[in-house]
Amino acid sequence: MALHGTIHLHPAHVVGPVRRRTFGSFVEHMARCVYTGIYEPGHPLADADGLRTDVLALTRELGVSSVRYPGGNFVSGYLWEDGVGPVEQRPRRLELAWHSTETNAFGLDEFMTWADKAQVEPMSAVNLGTRGTQEALDVLEYTNAPTGTA
Repeated sequence: MALHGTIHLHPAHVVGPVRRRTFGSFVEHMARCVYTGIYEPGHPLADADGLRTDVLALTRELGVSSVRYPGGNFVSGYLWEDGVGPVEQRPRRLELAWHSTETNAFGLDEFMTWADKAQVEPMSAVNLGTRGTQEALDVLEYTNAPTGTA
């Protein structure tokens, strides 16, 4: 027995406001999301920061409002300090969530540059899988306090 129904949509009937953050996303160091995705120095469409301009344009076109970083399971073992400072001095580490090597060429500073160019609000995620409150406070200080502190 088939059931039939009709749905009527009317754009003037507003049930309630939709918060802009509803259209948020996340960036995770898995597969091609970061490396060869949003970050690929040397790519014909990469800008001076190594960010793919085609991906930036698509992110803006999609209307993404906020992006959580680092997102997904990657954050559960992430050491944010590995992704700041001179890239050539950043440690390479085994990435236990995805069984790969994390070069840390793309880190917190690069993400903030990408977020600015993508015109999205950055949302910080903290590693509470292998770390704790102090590390969360440290990354909050790093991203928000004036320079000059440890």
